[in-house]
Amino acid sequence: MRIAATLAMTAALVATSLWGTDDLFPFAPFKMYSHAHDPDGWANSTVLILVNAEGESFPIGDNDTGFRRAELEGQMARFREDPALLALVAEAYEEAHPDEPEIVGAEILIRRYELVDGERTGAETEELVASWTEGEAP
Repeated sequence: MRIAATLAMTAALVATSLWGTDDLFPFAPFKMYSHAHDPDGWANSTVLILVNAEGESFPIGDNDTGFRRAELEGQMARFREDPALLALVAEAYEEAHPDEPEIVGAEILIRRYELVDGERTGAETEELVASWTEGEAP
């Protein structure tokens, strides 16, 4: 019985490693970590920017809201479809920073940087993925 269980587990591990998706972890590798980025090409960076009532724009990180960048990237289609969901991120920021000015806007940007030999060339592009302004319902 142990031999059969060991063979079954080994077969599952091999099959999901070759054809599996991240959803099958721990039997499949996290594909986002299983390959190197091309040192000669374009690198993407997703940025969440908030705008406060004083008109100041600033990028926020994972610790500012508890909403991680990986979650943001994983939910990108939802934010594109319904940018008003950014109001929930603004609320999370305000709860974590009660002494800061009110948040009146938010946007998601994808910045792309050209790399040559792994170094930035200075060439950049920016895509606005979603934008929310206060008054739009979440």
